[in-house]
Amino acid sequence: MKKVSKYIFTICLLLFSASFAQSQRYTKGAENGYSWSAMSNPLGIYDDSKYNYLSEILERYKLLKQSFPEVEHLGCGDELNDLLKSGESDNISLDDMVRGIDMFYNLTENLAIPIIFAYCYQIKELAGASQDELNNYRKEVIAFCNE
Repeated sequence: MKKVSKYIFTICLLLFSASFAQSQRYTKGAENGYSWSAMSNPLGIYDDSKYNYLSEILERYKLLKQSFPEVEHLGCGDELNDLLKSGESDNISLDDMVRGIDMFYNLTENLAIPIIFAYCYQIKELAGASQDELNNYRKEVIAFCNE
């Protein structure tokens, strides 16, 4: 009986904390690291949420560009094309992208960054961007988010 009450308490606690996080889950109308973290299944049950999100990422990017045309320079289309032309894209799996985005959001200061930009950060990294280039990209994204 104690075990059941612990599970019920844990579920209630998670639901309660998630209700307060709702307002943080979007930056400029786009889902951010708080949303990404919420996609993790705390019970360890297999869940496809992050994979499904990434499989629709280009559609989400299109919508973001329509809402904010000024984000075009924050995209990663050139890097994606470079990876496709070089054949390197064949070596990138959704598992790699999920792990990379998870690592990106391990830094608390990155949580407000929309997922599409965390995705582009990973693409730029895989395309061979230097650490300085990645840091500059991250700073530009943060500046955009804070406008």
